[in-house]
Amino acid sequence: MTPFLARHRWWLTRTLVLPLHIAVFASVAFFLVRLVPGDPVMARVDASGGFTPEDYARAAEQMGLSGSIWEQFGRFWSALITFDLGTSPVTGRPVWEEVMSRLPSTIELVTLGLLGSVVLALVLALITLSTRRPRLHTVLRGYGKLAGAVPDFAVAILGLVLFYVVLQVIPAPLGRVDPRMSLPDVIGFPLLDSVITGRWDVVGAIVARYVLPLSVLVLVHTPSLWRQLSLGLSEQVAAPPTLFKVASGATRLSVYLSVLRRACASSVVMLGAMFGGLIGGVVVIEELFGFGGVGRFAITSVEQLDFVGLQGFLVVVAALCLLVFFLVDLVNMILDPRRRPGVRVDG
Repeated sequence: MTPFLARHRWWLTRTLVLPLHIAVFASVAFFLVRLVPGDPVMARVDASGGFTPEDYARAAEQMGLSGSIWEQFGRFWSALITFDLGTSPVTGRPVWEEVMSRLPSTIELVTLGLLGSVVLALVLALITLSTRRPRLHTVLRGYGKLAGAVPDFAVAILGLVLFYVVLQVIPAPLGRVDPRMSLPDVIGFPLLDSVITGRWDVVGAIVARYVLPLSVLVLVHTPSLWRQLSLGLSEQVAAPPTLFKVASGATRLSVYLSVLRRACASSVVMLGAMFGGLIGGVVVIEELFGFGGVGRFAITSVEQLDFVGLQGFLVVVAALCLLVFFLVDLVNMILDPRRRPGVRVDG
């Protein structure tokens, strides 16, 4: 192995394997969709006036469901390598357009929520490092124990009742903006597009409607992130590198940053897992606030037995999640070089 490959194998191997992982998940998605009960062809055929086997075969061919499952699988892959996810028989539009018209807005909501969780977890970490109050530490540990205990939709409903129905301090949950406003469309991210186009009235409307759902995401999902980070802090505060920095007279900020860098490896992994889960799981929040999103397309595809739309949704979301996990893996190994392949840890 050349010195270059030996030095960079930790990220090159993962980069080369990523397309293979996406291909495996795409194949699994194809077969999983076929396990959905019901006949998607019969769901589309108008049988009120009767129909013949020829009508059924013609409808199946138009939907890409004719022939054996292996023939369908071959057509699926021949289209997929050209980034063609097929056409939804329900909407009549290409599935790629259906998913990508909704996915950016969902990603924006999830990303902002996770960024808020990261900021809150880092604030709690700095409080933990800079104070020695046992009661405060007990409270913070208790917050970490709430991980997974409270469903986000329950908190969202409570927030709507309190802040919209009772106090009336937030706008009606009828979308990202007032129905009389139009959202600019540049790259698909509503808030970012509004900033790019200078539509500050739209920015204000979106921010006002994002406050509650983002607060729900941050409050409910930060405990999982904080729990992992607090465990890492407990381990790294008394670690030899920390003691060496303190003994060498390093500044308090330098010590804190060193501890955080070494303690957040498991939290980065948790963050990637949370992103993947929220892409599909945030659909309830989006429905409660009238945001729509890619989850609504998936639910509609299941209800309407739209196999083409559902498998396209699964392929795109799986590829996105695998890409995020790949980036998380790289960040994790950058933060902690001991996790890189081929690195030996003595002792």
